[in-house]
Amino acid sequence: MPRADRTPPRAPRPAPASGTRAPPGASARRLRLRDRFAAGARHHRETAARSLVRLAAAPVQSLMTLLVIAIALALPTALYLVVASLQQLAGGLDAGNRLTLYLHQDAAPKAIDGLLAQLREHAGVSAVQFISAEQGLAEFKASSGFGDALDLLDRNPLPPVAVVTARDQPSAAALTALADEFAKLPPVDEVQIDTQWVARVNAIAAIGRQAALALAAVLALGVLLIVGNTIRLAIENCREEILVVKLVGGTDAFARRPFLYMGFWYGLGGGILSWVMVAAGRWWLHYPVDRLAALYQSQWSLARLGVVELLVLAIAAGALGAMGARLAAGRQMSAIEP
Repeated sequence: MPRADRTPPRAPRPAPASGTRAPPGASARRLRLRDRFAAGARHHRETAARSLVRLAAAPVQSLMTLLVIAIALALPTALYLVVASLQQLAGGLDAGNRLTLYLHQDAAPKAIDGLLAQLREHAGVSAVQFISAEQGLAEFKASSGFGDALDLLDRNPLPPVAVVTARDQPSAAALTALADEFAKLPPVDEVQIDTQWVARVNAIAAIGRQAALALAAVLALGVLLIVGNTIRLAIENCREEILVVKLVGGTDAFARRPFLYMGFWYGLGGGILSWVMVAAGRWWLHYPVDRLAALYQSQWSLARLGVVELLVLAIAAGALGAMGARLAAGRQMSAIEP
């Protein structure tokens, strides 16, 4: 008989429980991806720093390019501030629901009192303010500066006025209907809808917005051309360095990266400098504009660029600079071959 095998049977290997560590290959892949990401981020930081140092090494040329970009960006930005100021002026005019009723100069006080009572009882009226001819003349003397000349007049040329505030911000059609209704009342000579001034200012602001967009598009193309031409010259100056990079196996993207950061720095610096120019221009015009508004007894002032506008301008300018550099370097880099 054959001899029995005395080797005890091996116990089955337990299955790995959930949550155990992954195989060594997956961990190595994760480490490689992490190292590659860290190396790429480190190379981007170093490239951005070197490109900034390269711009600082030629301060005159860099400053001239930044000034050209800043002027191109400051023009649409200044127009945007003008449009915003007009919108602020239109919004500050509390005349969106008012009617001005000019009464006959020879209207009797009893007829005027009856008209005011009728207006206050009207369902579409929320408030009525009466300005007599004497009060209107006194206010005009105080605000116009022609008090001595007005004292020479034989009679008061101003009529009594009733300023009617409509209820609940009616539409233009409803306000026109109210004006037609009030114009038929006996003491009323003429009715003026104050929203006409607001509509005109809003129309001018709309034209300004369209003009600002068109100017911004044209000058954005100009910024692309400026940065692209500057980067093209920089690539020509560094042709030998690019050839060496390609000889040791560097790709076009690797050799192009410093010039992309250079274009980004040009755009970012030009955007910040344009903000400084616009802010300086606003400061220069601030005092005369406030003085003019004070003569008209208004609190209106020029709009200003805040922190949000600065960030938007700087980021947009930096993106334009990088785009211009990409367009210029993409074609020229492929033409440089060892």
